[in-house]
Amino acid sequence: MKQEKKQKQVQPTSRKVEESLSYTVEVRDKDGRVLRHISAPSRSYVEQWNQLMNVMASHANKTVKTTSGTDPSRSPADSIFACNAPIGNVLYGLRVGKGTTAVAIDDYALGDPLGEGTETDEFNHQAVTFTEPSVAGSTCSFTIKRIMINNSGSTITGIKEIGCYTWGYFLGFRDVLPGGVTVPDGGSITVTYTIKVTV
Repeated sequence: MKQEKKQKQVQPTSRKVEESLSYTVEVRDKDGRVLRHISAPSRSYVEQWNQLMNVMASHANKTVKTTSGTDPSRSPADSIFACNAPIGNVLYGLRVGKGTTAVAIDDYALGDPLGEGTETDEFNHQAVTFTEPSVAGSTCSFTIKRIMINNSGSTITGIKEIGCYTWGYFLGFRDVLPGGVTVPDGGSITVTYTIKVTV
């Protein structure tokens, strides 16, 4: 008589996959001294992030609202998650601004983004850089970083928001800082986002 194989019972666990997004903002003066350092959990992704993931996962064209407020159709063949902006390019990559409105799921742009240049309230944006994904224990993470230099000839005050624009151009995530940030002339502000998953 054939004996039935006993199936191994999987025990339930209280552990769950945790995805997290956090940021660090660091301000330095022209001599490289750290003037301010902020680290906190992010308040977003926004809806465009999941919409872009849906475009890639479904491998179908979909309409997604851009940072200019238009709703074009985007293809999975487009580089819609790219945020590796080169030096001087503010169409995508990490950005800072003066908007103070609380983060909402339907945000599609920074409230008051600061531009590229050497005029009032402008920064010289450096190229976006990345670390390779690394594993520590049961966590895998990598960082996205951009340095912005104030060569405007005067202090830039009231920086209250940060975020990431992707190619195409879409807002992936946005955060409002706990207080206004000031960057002196010749100084810099560095924004770093950490994307992490823990199992």
